[in-house]
Amino acid sequence: MKPLCCLLALAPMIAGMPVLAQNPIAELGGSTYREKAVYAVYDLPGTTRQADAIEGIVLDALRTYARNAQVRYGIPLSPYPDYPSQMTIGQRLSGGPKPDCAGELLSIEGLDTSMAKYGEKIYHRVCLFPYSGGLRINYFALYGQQSGAGNANPNVLAAMLGRAIGGAMGLGDSSATINKLLAKLENGLQTAGIGFKLVQLHPRDLAGRTLVEDDILRPATRAVATAQVQATTTEPAQPAQTSPAQTTAMMPAPLPPAMAQLQAALAQQREMARQQLAAQLPPQGQPERKLAAAVARKELTAMGLQYFSQEQFLAAIHRGDALAVDLFITGAGIDLNAGAPGATPLAIAESNGRQDIVALLKTSGAR
Repeated sequence: MKPLCCLLALAPMIAGMPVLAQNPIAELGGSTYREKAVYAVYDLPGTTRQADAIEGIVLDALRTYARNAQVRYGIPLSPYPDYPSQMTIGQRLSGGPKPDCAGELLSIEGLDTSMAKYGEKIYHRVCLFPYSGGLRINYFALYGQQSGAGNANPNVLAAMLGRAIGGAMGLGDSSATINKLLAKLENGLQTAGIGFKLVQLHPRDLAGRTLVEDDILRPATRAVATAQVQATTTEPAQPAQTSPAQTTAMMPAPLPPAMAQLQAALAQQREMARQQLAAQLPPQGQPERKLAAAVARKELTAMGLQYFSQEQFLAAIHRGDALAVDLFITGAGIDLNAGAPGATPLAIAESNGRQDIVALLKTSGAR
Protein backbone atom coordinates (compact mmCIF):
# COMPACT_ATOMS: atom_id res chain seq x y z
CA MET A 1 0.00 0.00 0.00
CA LYS A 2 3.01 2.32 0.13
CA PRO A 3 2.64 3.52 -3.47
CA LEU A 4 -1.01 4.34 -2.79
CA CYS A 5 -0.12 6.31 0.34
CA CYS A 6 2.60 8.21 -1.51
CA LEU A 7 0.24 9.09 -4.35
CA LEU A 8 -2.30 10.47 -1.88
CA ALA A 9 0.41 12.45 -0.12
CA LEU A 10 1.55 13.97 -3.40
CA ALA A 11 -2.00 14.80 -4.49
CA PRO A 12 -1.77 18.60 -4.13
CA MET A 13 1.36 18.71 -6.28
CA ILE A 14 0.47 16.28 -9.08
CA ALA A 15 -3.31 16.52 -9.42
CA GLY A 16 -2.97 18.96 -12.28
CA MET A 17 -0.04 17.29 -14.04
CA PRO A 18 -1.04 15.00 -16.93
CA VAL A 19 1.15 12.04 -17.87
CA LEU A 20 -0.20 10.69 -21.16
CA ALA A 21 -3.31 12.83 -20.55
CA GLN A 22 -4.11 11.43 -17.12
CA ASN A 23 -4.50 12.56 -13.50
CA PRO A 24 -2.85 9.98 -11.21
CA ILE A 25 -5.24 10.65 -8.34
CA ALA A 26 -8.33 10.21 -10.54
CA GLU A 27 -6.83 6.93 -11.81
CA LEU A 28 -6.77 5.25 -8.38
CA GLY A 29 -10.17 3.66 -8.91
CA GLY A 30 -10.59 0.85 -11.41
CA SER A 31 -8.17 0.03 -14.19
CA THR A 32 -7.28 1.98 -17.34
CA TYR A 33 -5.25 1.16 -20.43
CA ARG A 34 -3.98 3.91 -22.75
CA GLU A 35 -2.16 3.90 -26.08
CA LYS A 36 -0.15 6.63 -27.78
CA ALA A 37 1.01 6.40 -31.43
CA VAL A 38 3.97 8.11 -33.09
CA TYR A 39 4.43 8.18 -36.87
CA ALA A 40 7.31 9.58 -38.94
CA VAL A 41 8.36 9.50 -42.60
CA TYR A 42 11.95 10.20 -43.68
CA ASP A 43 12.77 10.93 -47.32
CA LEU A 44 16.21 9.73 -48.49
CA PRO A 45 16.63 11.15 -52.02
CA GLY A 46 19.13 9.49 -54.35
CA THR A 47 19.80 6.45 -52.12
CA THR A 48 18.13 3.63 -54.08
CA ARG A 49 21.17 1.32 -53.71
CA GLN A 50 21.76 1.68 -49.96
CA ALA A 51 19.02 -0.55 -48.57
CA ASP A 52 21.48 -2.86 -46.77
CA ALA A 53 23.17 0.04 -44.98
CA ILE A 54 19.82 1.51 -43.94
CA GLU A 55 18.69 -1.89 -42.63
CA GLY A 56 21.73 -1.99 -40.36
CA ILE A 57 21.14 1.58 -39.13
CA VAL A 58 17.50 0.86 -38.31
CA LEU A 59 18.34 -2.39 -36.50
CA ASP A 60 21.04 -0.64 -34.47
CA ALA A 61 18.59 2.06 -33.34
CA LEU A 62 15.79 -0.40 -32.66
CA ARG A 63 17.88 -2.85 -30.61
CA THR A 64 18.86 -0.08 -28.21
CA TYR A 65 15.40 -0.42 -26.69
CA ALA A 66 13.88 -3.58 -28.23
CA ARG A 67 16.29 -6.51 -27.94
CA ASN A 68 14.49 -8.81 -30.37
CA ALA A 69 13.67 -7.72 -33.92
CA GLN A 70 12.11 -9.38 -36.96
CA VAL A 71 13.17 -8.47 -40.50
CA ARG A 72 11.00 -9.35 -43.49
CA TYR A 73 11.78 -8.62 -47.13
CA GLY A 74 8.89 -7.51 -49.30
CA ILE A 75 8.14 -7.35 -53.02
CA PRO A 76 8.50 -3.75 -54.27
CA LEU A 77 6.76 -2.42 -57.35
CA SER A 78 8.68 -2.77 -60.61
CA PRO A 79 9.65 -0.38 -62.01
CA TYR A 80 9.92 1.81 -58.94
CA PRO A 81 7.05 4.36 -58.85
CA ASP A 82 7.55 8.12 -59.12
CA TYR A 83 5.87 8.54 -55.74
CA PRO A 84 6.75 6.04 -52.98
CA SER A 85 4.23 3.73 -51.38
CA GLN A 86 3.42 4.46 -47.75
CA MET A 87 2.57 2.61 -44.57
CA THR A 88 -1.18 2.45 -44.03
CA ILE A 89 -2.62 2.64 -40.53
CA GLY A 90 -5.51 0.22 -40.25
CA GLN A 91 -7.37 -1.02 -37.19
CA ARG A 92 -6.82 -4.13 -35.10
CA LEU A 93 -9.80 -6.39 -34.47
CA SER A 94 -9.42 -5.57 -30.77
CA GLY A 95 -9.35 -1.84 -31.56
CA GLY A 96 -6.47 0.60 -31.91
CA PRO A 97 -4.15 1.36 -34.85
CA LYS A 98 -2.32 -1.33 -36.83
CA PRO A 99 0.42 -0.51 -39.37
CA ASP A 100 0.46 -2.33 -42.72
CA CYS A 101 3.02 -2.18 -45.52
CA ALA A 102 2.73 -3.22 -49.18
CA GLY A 103 5.40 -2.79 -51.86
CA GLU A 104 8.21 -2.35 -49.33
CA LEU A 105 11.84 -3.41 -49.75
CA LEU A 106 11.91 -4.58 -46.15
CA SER A 107 10.02 -4.34 -42.88
CA ILE A 108 11.46 -4.45 -39.35
CA GLU A 109 9.43 -5.00 -36.17
CA GLY A 110 10.43 -4.94 -32.51
CA LEU A 111 8.75 -4.95 -29.09
CA ASP A 112 10.27 -3.11 -26.13
CA THR A 113 9.23 -5.01 -23.00
CA SER A 114 11.85 -3.55 -20.66
CA MET A 115 9.07 -1.84 -18.65
CA ALA A 116 6.45 -4.59 -19.06
CA LYS A 117 6.76 -5.40 -15.36
CA TYR A 118 5.32 -1.94 -14.69
CA GLY A 119 2.54 -2.13 -17.28
CA GLU A 120 4.31 -0.34 -20.16
CA LYS A 121 5.23 -1.68 -23.62
CA ILE A 122 6.28 -0.12 -26.92
CA TYR A 123 5.75 -1.70 -30.35
CA HIS A 124 7.93 -0.47 -33.22
CA ARG A 125 7.63 -1.04 -36.98
CA VAL A 126 9.82 0.38 -39.75
CA CYS A 127 9.15 -0.09 -43.49
CA LEU A 128 11.53 0.93 -46.27
CA PHE A 129 9.86 1.93 -49.56
CA PRO A 130 11.68 2.57 -52.87
CA TYR A 131 10.73 5.09 -55.52
CA SER A 132 12.38 6.37 -58.67
CA GLY A 133 14.15 9.19 -56.84
CA GLY A 134 15.32 7.42 -53.67
CA LEU A 135 14.02 5.64 -50.59
CA ARG A 136 11.61 6.43 -47.77
CA ILE A 137 11.62 5.22 -44.19
CA ASN A 138 8.18 4.92 -42.55
CA TYR A 139 8.31 4.54 -38.76
CA PHE A 140 5.41 3.67 -36.44
CA ALA A 141 5.48 3.23 -32.65
CA LEU A 142 2.63 2.35 -30.30
CA TYR A 143 3.15 2.95 -26.59
CA GLY A 144 0.77 1.15 -24.19
CA GLN A 145 0.37 2.01 -20.51
CA GLN A 146 -1.65 0.45 -17.67
CA SER A 147 -2.82 2.39 -14.64
CA GLY A 148 -5.32 2.20 -11.80
CA ALA A 149 -5.49 0.57 -8.38
CA GLY A 150 -7.85 -2.06 -9.78
CA ASN A 151 -5.22 -3.37 -12.20
CA ALA A 152 -4.20 -7.01 -11.73
CA ASN A 153 -0.52 -6.07 -12.07
CA PRO A 154 0.73 -5.27 -8.52
CA ASN A 155 3.52 -3.06 -9.89
CA VAL A 156 1.22 -0.62 -11.66
CA LEU A 157 0.70 1.56 -8.58
CA ALA A 158 4.47 1.88 -8.12
CA ALA A 159 4.77 2.83 -11.80
CA MET A 160 2.04 5.47 -11.37
CA LEU A 161 3.97 6.93 -8.47
CA GLY A 162 7.15 7.00 -10.51
CA ARG A 163 5.42 8.70 -13.43
CA ALA A 164 3.78 11.24 -11.11
CA ILE A 165 7.09 12.16 -9.48
CA GLY A 166 8.81 12.22 -12.85
CA GLY A 167 6.11 14.51 -14.22
CA ALA A 168 6.58 16.88 -11.29
CA MET A 169 10.30 16.99 -12.15
CA GLY A 170 9.72 17.61 -15.85
CA LEU A 171 10.37 14.00 -16.90
CA GLY A 172 8.08 11.90 -19.06
CA ASP A 173 7.14 8.22 -19.06
CA SER A 174 9.02 5.49 -20.94
CA SER A 175 7.46 6.62 -24.23
CA ALA A 176 10.31 9.17 -24.28
CA THR A 177 12.49 6.36 -25.66
CA ILE A 178 10.59 6.67 -28.96
CA ASN A 179 12.07 10.11 -29.53
CA LYS A 180 15.50 8.82 -28.48
CA LEU A 181 15.22 6.02 -31.04
CA LEU A 182 14.43 8.56 -33.77
CA ALA A 183 17.44 10.61 -32.70
CA LYS A 184 19.70 7.54 -32.93
CA LEU A 185 18.26 6.70 -36.36
CA GLU A 186 18.98 10.21 -37.61
CA ASN A 187 22.50 10.12 -36.15
CA GLY A 188 23.15 6.77 -37.85
CA LEU A 189 22.09 8.17 -41.23
CA GLN A 190 24.28 11.23 -40.75
CA THR A 191 27.30 9.10 -39.78
CA ALA A 192 26.82 6.96 -42.90
CA GLY A 193 26.67 10.08 -45.07
CA ILE A 194 23.06 9.42 -46.11
CA GLY A 195 21.08 12.60 -46.63
CA PHE A 196 17.56 12.68 -45.23
CA LYS A 197 14.67 14.97 -44.37
CA LEU A 198 11.67 14.42 -42.10
CA VAL A 199 8.58 15.04 -44.28
CA GLN A 200 5.76 13.66 -42.08
CA LEU A 201 5.41 13.56 -38.30
CA HIS A 202 2.74 12.78 -35.72
CA PRO A 203 2.56 14.37 -33.22
CA ARG A 204 4.01 17.38 -35.01
CA ASP A 205 5.44 18.91 -31.81
CA LEU A 206 7.72 15.94 -31.01
CA ALA A 207 10.72 17.51 -29.26
CA GLY A 208 13.96 17.78 -31.23
CA ARG A 209 12.48 16.85 -34.61
CA THR A 210 12.58 19.26 -37.57
CA LEU A 211 9.78 18.79 -40.11
CA VAL A 212 10.53 19.72 -43.74
CA GLU A 213 7.92 20.30 -46.44
CA ASP A 214 7.58 17.34 -48.81
CA ASP A 215 8.58 18.50 -52.30
CA ILE A 216 7.21 15.42 -54.11
CA LEU A 217 3.61 15.83 -55.23
CA ARG A 218 1.27 12.92 -54.68
CA PRO A 219 -0.21 11.51 -57.93
CA ALA A 220 -3.71 12.86 -57.17
CA THR A 221 -2.31 16.30 -56.25
CA ARG A 222 -0.27 16.33 -59.46
CA ALA A 223 -3.40 15.54 -61.48
CA VAL A 224 -5.32 18.39 -59.84
CA ALA A 225 -2.46 20.83 -60.46
CA THR A 226 -2.29 19.79 -64.14
CA ALA A 227 -6.04 20.23 -64.52
CA GLN A 228 -5.83 23.72 -63.01
CA VAL A 229 -3.09 24.73 -65.44
CA GLN A 230 -5.07 23.37 -68.39
CA ALA A 231 -8.16 25.24 -67.22
CA THR A 232 -6.30 28.55 -67.55
CA THR A 233 -5.20 27.85 -71.14
CA THR A 234 -8.30 26.21 -72.63
CA GLU A 235 -11.97 26.99 -72.90
CA PRO A 236 -14.08 26.16 -69.85
CA ALA A 237 -15.05 22.50 -69.91
CA GLN A 238 -18.63 21.36 -69.54
CA PRO A 239 -19.48 19.87 -66.13
CA ALA A 240 -18.62 16.16 -66.07
CA GLN A 241 -21.62 13.83 -66.01
CA THR A 242 -21.52 11.28 -63.21
CA SER A 243 -23.35 7.98 -63.11
CA PRO A 244 -25.71 7.02 -60.21
CA ALA A 245 -23.04 4.61 -58.88
CA GLN A 246 -20.43 7.39 -58.85
CA THR A 247 -22.86 9.76 -57.16
CA THR A 248 -23.55 7.16 -54.46
CA ALA A 249 -19.81 6.66 -53.91
CA MET A 250 -19.33 10.37 -53.29
CA MET A 251 -21.92 10.67 -50.48
CA PRO A 252 -19.83 10.46 -47.27
CA ALA A 253 -19.95 13.11 -44.57
CA PRO A 254 -18.73 16.55 -45.70
CA LEU A 255 -14.96 16.60 -46.32
CA PRO A 256 -12.49 19.50 -46.30
CA PRO A 257 -12.46 21.18 -49.75
CA ALA A 258 -8.93 19.96 -50.56
CA MET A 259 -9.76 16.32 -49.76
CA ALA A 260 -13.02 16.46 -51.69
CA GLN A 261 -11.14 17.86 -54.67
CA LEU A 262 -8.56 15.06 -54.52
CA GLN A 263 -11.25 12.37 -54.34
CA ALA A 264 -13.08 13.91 -57.29
CA ALA A 265 -9.85 14.00 -59.30
CA LEU A 266 -9.17 10.33 -58.54
CA ALA A 267 -12.68 9.30 -59.59
CA GLN A 268 -12.44 11.32 -62.79
CA GLN A 269 -8.98 9.95 -63.57
CA ARG A 270 -10.20 6.38 -63.11
CA GLU A 271 -13.23 6.93 -65.35
CA MET A 272 -11.08 8.50 -68.08
CA ALA A 273 -8.65 5.57 -67.98
CA ARG A 274 -11.53 3.09 -68.14
CA GLN A 275 -13.10 4.82 -71.12
CA GLN A 276 -9.80 5.09 -73.01
CA LEU A 277 -8.97 1.42 -72.57
CA ALA A 278 -12.53 0.26 -73.12
CA ALA A 279 -12.50 1.91 -76.56
CA GLN A 280 -9.81 -0.59 -77.60
CA LEU A 281 -11.93 -3.65 -76.65
CA PRO A 282 -15.01 -5.23 -78.23
CA PRO A 283 -18.28 -3.90 -76.74
CA GLN A 284 -18.86 -6.89 -74.45
CA GLY A 285 -19.73 -6.86 -70.76
CA GLN A 286 -17.09 -9.33 -69.51
CA PRO A 287 -14.00 -7.53 -70.94
CA GLU A 288 -15.25 -4.23 -69.51
CA ARG A 289 -15.57 -5.74 -66.04
CA LYS A 290 -12.03 -7.13 -66.27
CA LEU A 291 -10.80 -3.73 -67.40
CA ALA A 292 -12.50 -1.91 -64.51
CA ALA A 293 -11.02 -4.43 -62.05
CA ALA A 294 -7.52 -3.92 -63.46
CA VAL A 295 -7.80 -0.13 -63.15
CA ALA A 296 -9.15 -0.38 -59.57
CA ARG A 297 -6.34 -2.74 -58.54
CA LYS A 298 -3.75 -0.37 -59.95
CA GLU A 299 -5.21 2.54 -57.98
CA LEU A 300 -5.32 0.52 -54.75
CA THR A 301 -1.64 -0.41 -55.20
CA ALA A 302 -0.77 3.27 -55.72
CA MET A 303 -2.55 4.00 -52.40
CA GLY A 304 -0.43 1.38 -50.63
CA LEU A 305 -3.31 -1.11 -50.38
CA GLN A 306 -3.65 -4.72 -51.57
CA TYR A 307 -6.76 -5.43 -53.64
CA PHE A 308 -7.07 -8.92 -52.14
CA SER A 309 -6.70 -7.89 -48.46
CA GLN A 310 -9.97 -8.59 -46.63
CA GLU A 311 -8.53 -6.91 -43.53
CA GLN A 312 -7.74 -3.67 -45.38
CA PHE A 313 -11.20 -3.79 -47.01
CA LEU A 314 -12.89 -4.03 -43.59
CA ALA A 315 -10.61 -1.28 -42.22
CA ALA A 316 -11.71 1.02 -45.07
CA ILE A 317 -15.35 0.39 -44.12
CA HIS A 318 -14.59 1.08 -40.44
CA ARG A 319 -13.02 4.46 -41.21
CA GLY A 320 -15.76 5.39 -43.72
CA ASP A 321 -13.46 5.57 -46.78
CA ALA A 322 -16.10 5.17 -49.49
CA LEU A 323 -13.60 5.70 -52.31
CA ALA A 324 -11.36 2.85 -51.12
CA VAL A 325 -14.39 0.61 -50.54
CA ASP A 326 -15.57 1.28 -54.11
CA LEU A 327 -12.11 0.39 -55.45
CA PHE A 328 -11.99 -2.84 -53.41
CA ILE A 329 -15.41 -3.87 -54.76
CA THR A 330 -14.44 -3.06 -58.35
CA GLY A 331 -11.10 -4.84 -57.93
CA ALA A 332 -13.04 -8.06 -57.19
CA GLY A 333 -10.38 -9.50 -54.91
CA ILE A 334 -12.31 -9.55 -51.63
CA ASP A 335 -15.39 -11.33 -50.24
CA LEU A 336 -18.33 -8.98 -49.82
CA ASN A 337 -19.90 -11.19 -47.14
CA ALA A 338 -16.92 -12.56 -45.19
CA GLY A 339 -16.85 -11.74 -41.49
CA ALA A 340 -17.93 -12.87 -38.07
CA PRO A 341 -21.67 -12.89 -37.21
CA GLY A 342 -22.70 -9.27 -36.84
CA ALA A 343 -19.37 -8.10 -38.29
CA THR A 344 -19.84 -8.63 -42.01
CA PRO A 345 -18.92 -5.71 -44.28
CA LEU A 346 -22.60 -4.74 -44.58
CA ALA A 347 -23.18 -5.00 -40.81
CA ILE A 348 -20.12 -2.84 -40.08
CA ALA A 349 -21.26 -0.14 -42.51
CA GLU A 350 -24.79 -0.16 -41.09
CA SER A 351 -23.58 0.00 -37.46
CA ASN A 352 -21.37 2.99 -38.34
CA GLY A 353 -24.27 4.77 -40.02
CA ARG A 354 -22.50 4.92 -43.40
CA GLN A 355 -25.49 4.72 -45.72
CA ASP A 356 -23.30 5.60 -48.73
CA ILE A 357 -21.17 2.50 -48.14
CA VAL A 358 -24.26 0.40 -47.35
CA ALA A 359 -25.64 1.38 -50.76
CA LEU A 360 -22.35 0.48 -52.47
CA LEU A 361 -22.28 -2.95 -50.83
CA LYS A 362 -25.94 -3.79 -51.48
CA THR A 363 -25.68 -2.67 -55.11
CA SER A 364 -22.73 -5.04 -55.51
CA GLY A 365 -24.60 -8.01 -53.99
CA ALA A 366 -23.54 -7.91 -50.33
CA ARG A 367 -25.93 -9.57 -47.86
